Amino acid sequence: MPLVDGGSKITNYIIEKRESTRKAYATAITQCDKCSVTIPNLAEGSEYYFRVSAENEFGIGEAIETPDPIRASQAPSPPESITVTDVTKNSASLAWTKPKHDGGSRITGYVIEAQKKGTDQWSHVTTVKTFDFTIKNLNENEEYIFRVMAANLSGRSSPRQSKSTIIKEQNTEPEFDLRAVCQKTVIAKAGDDIKVEVPISGRPKPTVSWQRDNQALKLTQRTNVENTPTSTILKITECVRNDSGIYSVTGKNVVGSVTENITIKVHDVPGPPKGPIKLDKVAPTFIEISWDTPENNGGVPINNYIVEIRETTSQTWVELSTSVIRTTFKSSITIAWNKPVYDGGSEITGYIIEVCPLEEEEWAIVSPKEGLKATSFTITNLKENQEYKINISAVNSEGVGEAAAVPGSPKAEDRLLPPEMDLDADLRKVVCLRACNTLRLFVPIRGRPVPEIKWTRENDEPLERATIENTSSYTLLVIGNVNRSDSGKYILSLENSSGTKTSEAVLIKDPFIPPDAPKGVDVSNIKKDSMVITWEPPTNDGGSPVTGYIIEKHDKEGVRWTRCNRSTVTDVTYKVKGLLEGHAYEFRVAAENAVGTGEPSSPSVYFKAFDPVFRPGPPSNPKVTDMNKTSVMLAWGKPIFDGASEIQGYIVEACEAKISEDEKKTYKFRICAINKVGVGEHVDVPGPITPEDKTEEPDLDIDPELQKVVSIKAGASLRVFIPIKGRPSPAITWAKDEGPLKETAQTEVTSTYTSLVIDSVTRLDSGKYTVTAENSTGTKSAVIVVRVLDTPSAPINLKVQEITKESVTLSWEPPLMDGGAHVKNYIIEKRESTRKTYSAVVTNCHKLSWKIEPLQEGCNYYFRVLAENMHGIGLPAETVDPLKVSEVPQTPGKITVVDVTKSSPAFSNYSVLVGKDLTVEIPVVGRPAPKVTWTKDGSALKITSRINIVNTPHLTTINIKEPEYDGGSAITGYIVEKRDLPEGRWMKANFTNVIETQFIVTGLTESGKYDFRVIAK
Repeated sequence: MPLVDGGSKITNYIIEKRESTRKAYATAITQCDKCSVTIPNLAEGSEYYFRVSAENEFGIGEAIETPDPIRASQAPSPPESITVTDVTKNSASLAWTKPKHDGGSRITGYVIEAQKKGTDQWSHVTTVKTFDFTIKNLNENEEYIFRVMAANLSGRSSPRQSKSTIIKEQNTEPEFDLRAVCQKTVIAKAGDDIKVEVPISGRPKPTVSWQRDNQALKLTQRTNVENTPTSTILKITECVRNDSGIYSVTGKNVVGSVTENITIKVHDVPGPPKGPIKLDKVAPTFIEISWDTPENNGGVPINNYIVEIRETTSQTWVELSTSVIRTTFKSSITIAWNKPVYDGGSEITGYIIEVCPLEEEEWAIVSPKEGLKATSFTITNLKENQEYKINISAVNSEGVGEAAAVPGSPKAEDRLLPPEMDLDADLRKVVCLRACNTLRLFVPIRGRPVPEIKWTRENDEPLERATIENTSSYTLLVIGNVNRSDSGKYILSLENSSGTKTSEAVLIKDPFIPPDAPKGVDVSNIKKDSMVITWEPPTNDGGSPVTGYIIEKHDKEGVRWTRCNRSTVTDVTYKVKGLLEGHAYEFRVAAENAVGTGEPSSPSVYFKAFDPVFRPGPPSNPKVTDMNKTSVMLAWGKPIFDGASEIQGYIVEACEAKISEDEKKTYKFRICAINKVGVGEHVDVPGPITPEDKTEEPDLDIDPELQKVVSIKAGASLRVFIPIKGRPSPAITWAKDEGPLKETAQTEVTSTYTSLVIDSVTRLDSGKYTVTAENSTGTKSAVIVVRVLDTPSAPINLKVQEITKESVTLSWEPPLMDGGAHVKNYIIEKRESTRKTYSAVVTNCHKLSWKIEPLQEGCNYYFRVLAENMHGIGLPAETVDPLKVSEVPQTPGKITVVDVTKSSPAFSNYSVLVGKDLTVEIPVVGRPAPKVTWTKDGSALKITSRINIVNTPHLTTINIKEPEYDGGSAITGYIVEKRDLPEGRWMKANFTNVIETQFIVTGLTESGKYDFRVIAK
């Protein structure tokens, strides 16, 4: 704004422009009320002067001009690529290529920056004008990223970033660059100087050595080697034929070695033919000679031989021929003829041949005197290059007939034929082959002498994979398993001393072609910095499937097409980003297949990158998801069309519809979206809607994994999560095996889920867990079976089955919980009561009982049994009290009736356990002394070694030996039992422990009969 407004408010500014090559200003903008403006429609790359004038109500004031011209340009595109070409322990060398577009202004330099990996800070390194630079003073073993930006008068381009690079000494194998040596072959004429310079790279610097024909190269005054830091040079001065050969150069360092072969050919005149000269045929009029080819042909094929003759009486050699192409020599003319049409009535007996030099008239007969029988003849001993007249006469029995002259003037010379080839018509076209097939090029040839055959490719590309077969009549080129790299032009060349013949190029190519251009390029979803491009695939894919697409854009203000996608796009849609707001762009798409990239599509119309000014469309799919008496929950989807602007929110509107027949209020709802432009079109929620409480039976969404047996290892945490449904929200209860959960179990219940957590589970946590959901509409239960993988619990019902003086027999039942795995065996252990540790009796018992032996008689023992499964040994079942190893005592030694009263028994029956000894003494009273008789079952008692009866005046005794064995343990008491005769039950007669060996039985019935028995314990 001017410092002085002229006493009136500034109402307008006028902007004018002038190209630097012109002198007159042109008005650019006539109406501008701001202090800044963008001047459009400038020519890219042109320089302009600008001036601005202020205007008030009194007129236009003085103008202010730009002091220097301003170029209409933009920042350039970034460098095309950046490569780290070399790395040392403290430096890195970069190289890059120039940008595709300079922004309309000359590139003034390249800005280089570096960043340590792991940091966000970029450090300025330098600005250069070249395309390479070496950055020094870097930290060894640090990882860096480098970037380069192109700069012009309008600013810097976007950076082009390198890959991360670790700064350390790089070791690389040696490598020779033989691109300057065509096909690794050097050809020179004898006497010329040869210089072969081979660049070499490698780190550390390789050592170089030369060999010739697998022998170390001998350095002489003519042959020497010069090594520089970047190359090795072989020099041969005034080369001779013997310098030809295969020269090998070897580079070697600590990483490895590499060897390359270079063929040097020195062309010189040929050496002498190899003799001696052979006299193949000697006749009175001619001699036929032959020889071998020279050992040294001078490096090129022999064109011809010169034959000379010298008489023995002369010292002068005379040339016979200077154009002999074979290794034999005989001047001759071969003629042939047909039999006469008329034989004169007599059989033809032969033919006479006459020869005369063309310029003479003296004829000479050269055929045998008796005539020739054949119809062909070779005339020898002729002078080379001399023309002759030849007559042929037939002979029969009547004489020699009229002579017939050979047409023309035959000349005695070698007949030379220039090379020729019969190129098949199919080979004159394009030869199309599919990959992996075999290429065969068969070409018949002819020529005299036999031509030299050479196959080449366009641009002298090598035929390393080709097999070539050459004969005097044909040549055959075969390439097996062809691929795309074998495509191209193949050229056949024939050469002999008569000329040269080169075929037209035989074009070999893949039968596939690049695809056609895609169609229907369209643009949608336009924003200020991006657009979505869509297209249709090409009609013809060229015989090979389309592998991707290349999308290009063109700024209306620019001149070049730039690629949008860096990676392959396989879909038929692509979002182009990074557009400049307000700029107009057109787009085109090209398809790619295995052959290459096809033609691009026709450009689309121009589309301007800007955020649209549209309101959004209506939300989609509105619906009621939940409700109760006082509220309604609505849900909807985003609008299909957001107006090309982000949706900022939604407006929900409601109104009362009417009162229903049951006097309940109903409502209508509608929803509309909002973007930065404004409120969009609304959408109605299907209705009207009457708010009311909904009811829903409870439901448990059990995961399929929970419907199986849930196996979990002991010590882990059991976590069960179950989504729930139901309205009103159901009440949740958990139970285990129809009982409550243990106190450490944690349950959580919300309106949408319930969970159960048990930390550090044990075998006791195995079982059936029941979760029940209940509300006013019903009940739903689910059972989850949990199996804790643990060691078994203790066996149950451990019992002592038998005790003897040497063993104890135990029995038990399987544990109630097997720990989720089959019990594979039991372990029985014992412990003396005086010790604290158990010792194993058996560790692999597969039964439910075991006899433990041998044990020490009279000792007290504890016993325990443990079950074992695949997870380990479980808890033990133990005997509560110690067990004494002893037997049950024997019955009392004898029973003596001491006194009998009226209420005491009259002993008539005695009982004794089977296998036990007993002595019964019965007093005898009477005067005179009674006779005592013993009977058994009404018969006289038979006295045996087991039964002994002893009678005395006052006593009769049945002797059963006195007990000698108490079972290994002292007798602690006796039990006296009685029973009524004849069929009473045995009943205990003593209610206290009987320690002595006598006892008074009371409570008997007078005149009753009883049986008694005594049991020791």
